[in-house]
Amino acid sequence: MANYENDIYLMLPLADNQKNWRLDELGVLKQASLDKQTAYASVADDFSRSLLNNLQSYLEYECNNVVVDELRMAYLGQYEFLHSTDDYPKHGEDPDVVGTSTCQLILTAHQPTHMYILTVVLPKDTVKDFSTTQVLDQLSHESLWIACPKDAGQYLGINTKKYTAIPDYVDLYDYLKYKYGLLKCGSGKAFLLLSDRPEKEDEFRCMMAGETYDSQHQDFHIASDNISQICQTNHAQYDYYQVYMSEMVVACIMENFSENMEERIDITATYAFIVILAMFQNTSIEKVNMQISNALANDGDISHQEILGLYRNFGKTVRFWEKNNYKYWGTQQEAQCIVEAFGNKELKETYYEHQEFLEHIVELKGAQTEERNGTILNIVATILAVIQVQDFVVELLESFYKKAGIDVTYAGSTFSTLIICGTFSFVLVLIIINRMRSKMRKGSMHIKELKDYDI
Repeated sequence: MANYENDIYLMLPLADNQKNWRLDELGVLKQASLDKQTAYASVADDFSRSLLNNLQSYLEYECNNVVVDELRMAYLGQYEFLHSTDDYPKHGEDPDVVGTSTCQLILTAHQPTHMYILTVVLPKDTVKDFSTTQVLDQLSHESLWIACPKDAGQYLGINTKKYTAIPDYVDLYDYLKYKYGLLKCGSGKAFLLLSDRPEKEDEFRCMMAGETYDSQHQDFHIASDNISQICQTNHAQYDYYQVYMSEMVVACIMENFSENMEERIDITATYAFIVILAMFQNTSIEKVNMQISNALANDGDISHQEILGLYRNFGKTVRFWEKNNYKYWGTQQEAQCIVEAFGNKELKETYYEHQEFLEHIVELKGAQTEERNGTILNIVATILAVIQVQDFVVELLESFYKKAGIDVTYAGSTFSTLIICGTFSFVLVLIIINRMRSKMRKGSMHIKELKDYDI
């Protein structure tokens, strides 16, 4: 039995295509806008309503209004989260179920960039009989399942090839994809609100590494110097907690972990909103890097216009990167620590490398175009030069026709025919080549919005 209690918040980065109609058809974002104005009165679950109101309150109190005004939070409902062992299912198999916990799904949306953070909320009373490190291991393995909702037949059994029958459990990412049109866009993170530090140091190391402490496959635990350093570095900016951060876990250990859920929600909101904003930074780079990688890996025909569109979309996320987003110095420092722990700086450096590579490709394409245009000009110049020696060529043809017994008056028309046919053949070859290139471009992936070919 663990010596600590905790609330678990799994945060999943998502994105969708600009043409995604599911959120509008289901009225998710419209309802989110109404809920923001009515203190989330339509949310029946007391816990979720209180959490949403507290998150909204701290966003407005701690952040500048430009960022807050563009965010919407939507309550997606209550589900049964599946706890499994680390004996994860292969494709098409069912997970090894240990039990289920009631969870709440809350979606934070930034519609201008089509980016979203889904928060899977698992309060302490629902997870007290299960291993926290195993939940984190499921997050690392992307093996997140929920009990199949009652309305699953409307989108799983009809619209997909993956599910030929309604299953008992459905992959959470599949559920989000088929019902809401939302696609995974990066690695999930976890925010933990803890009553105490785990007694066993190797368990805490597993927790911060996102690995299970009670594995069915191994009887050893992580002993990395890097993780050990993470477990000893307290990033707290205030005096009522300790906080430790890794690339996927933010663990906040409270000096006073209240049994009163309302008090814990208030404390959670003061920190969770910072994690969410840091994840939007992370997601913005993940999304653009995925688009570039897809284009490059599939031999996409990359143009200046497409690169400009890519930069324009990334520019819409710049507000998440501004240092003056937070009104208080301590909050800004907390945010900076999370950003560094999540590796956002390294992701941004990868983006700049991709950017340079794309611009280099466009430069090479420009050089190829200039070379091709030069070849065309040379051919045209050759044709014009031939036309200039028309009299000389016609005289030669007349002499040849006279010896061959052909009417010499045909010499001029023969020359014109040669010029016309040669020019026509040249133009025809250019048309064929351009059509072949166009066909190849259509078969490749350009730098566009994220696509889902299964929907």
